[in-house]
This record gives sequence, C-alpha cells and structure tokens, in this order.
Amino acid sequence: GYKIDYQGVARESEIAGQVSLVQNIVATKPAGILMAATDAKALVPPVEAAIKAGVPIIMVDSGVDSDAPLASITTDNFDGAYQAGKLLAKLIGEKGTVLNLGITAGSETGIQRSEGFIKAIKEFPNIKLLPVQWTSAEAATSMNITSDFSTSNPDLTGVFSSSAPTAVGAAQALKAKGVEKKVKLVTFDPSPEVLPLFEEGVIQAIIAQDPYQMGYRGVELLDTVIKGGKIEQKKTQIPVAVITPENYDKPEVKKLLQTPDKF
Repeated sequence: GYKIDYQGVARESEIAGQVSLVQNIVATKPAGILMAATDAKALVPPVEAAIKAGVPIIMVDSGVDSDAPLASITTDNFDGAYQAGKLLAKLIGEKGTVLNLGITAGSETGIQRSEGFIKAIKEFPNIKLLPVQWTSAEAATSMNITSDFSTSNPDLTGVFSSSAPTAVGAAQALKAKGVEKKVKLVTFDPSPEVLPLFEEGVIQAIIAQDPYQMGYRGVELLDTVIKGGKIEQKKTQIPVAVITPENYDKPEVKKLLQTPDKF
C-alpha cells in the first residue's frame, strides 16, 4: 500500500542541499520519511519541523543531535572503527605511522568512526597517529591527502578509510606511489568500487554494515507509526562484520557485499 520515492543529494558535503530537500519533501506531506543525515546539527531544524508538522521521521545510518526522530537505526560505527583500528595495528606489526581519513566533522557517523579508530590506535604506544583528515567522502580529496601524507611521512604504514569513496582515493594514491604492498589499508563498506581493490590485495580488510537491515527495520517502524502503533525501542545499533581474505567466501559475508547485481 505504500509508494517509495528515493531522493538524495549527490555528495556528502551538500549539507544545505539536504536541508532544502527535506523541507521540500515535508511540504508534500508524505506518510513518512526514512532519512540519513549528512550533518548531525544542520538537519535538526528541518527534522524537528517535520515531526511538529505531523510527518514521522526515522533516521537510518546517520542521525541528528535531537530526540525528535521517532527512532534511529544505525550501525555501531564506534565499535566498527575500533575493530578496524585493532586490526590495522596488527597488520602493521603494531608500529609505524597511520593516517585517519574521516568523512565530515559534522556527520554523526563520521565522528563515531573517527573516535572509535583513535581509541584503538591509542592502545599501541609504538604507533604514531596523524591528525584526522576530513574528506567529505570524496575520492579525489582522499587521493590527494593520502599522496601528500605518504610523501611527508615516509614511515607511513597504515591508512584507515571511513567510507568507500575514501578507500578508492587512498588506494589510487598508494598504487601511484608504488607503496600498496607496504602500506596497509582498512576501510568501511564493501561497495562495488571497493571489492576489486580488496581482491587484488590493495585493501586488506573491510568493515561491513548491514544497510539492508537498516532500511528494512526502518520501514517496519514507519509502518507501525503510520498505523497508530508505538515504537518501544527508539535507538537500535546493528553490529558490523569484519571482512578479511580468510572469510571472504563465507555465505554470511557474501550477503553483505554490495555487488552490482544488488543495485
């Protein structure tokens, strides 16, 4: 009985564009909205206005700094990044210099992934952690940053990428400099553009979310609200899976891969 209309901005950095988009959609009085925020603070006013206007909103993947959304279904981004940090430390022998490529400083997801990674790396005294570099999840930006930092830090041994486009940019930079065997790269998101780089060994591990479950559960909750029901649990965090060459072919991992046939 529902019709789905998918809309979004072209880039993570188009925060003002998403604010306008939400305002315009709310004006059409939809039955409900499932939304991932590009910025945790900037999207608070349009989300709160929507709720006040009677349009139910449930956040998925990345939330806002407000209790107004009826529910929030996210990945446990902090723990996922923490696991990534521990794994990267092991891959580089617990020594050297590592680069932290973040999404945006205003994104709830970006902040949690950066903080989780930092916490893990701080447990290893022989690893030097460079200041987080925000990329807006842009491959070109990530490539330039990785290239510059690998030049200025010849002892660079590891890179943490907090998104798929960031990983692609970092991998391109490492390959261009011929250091893809020396510098270990761990990223979030088994997206179509990431998988070939993982299969050829440029990316050593991938932290996988379960976007299917986020979307599915989000629609279930919207349906509950629309039909007059009550949401018992406002916040849900879905665990991540760590993909390595050792478990890549397992069925439970295969279902998390964002292969082209799933789009």
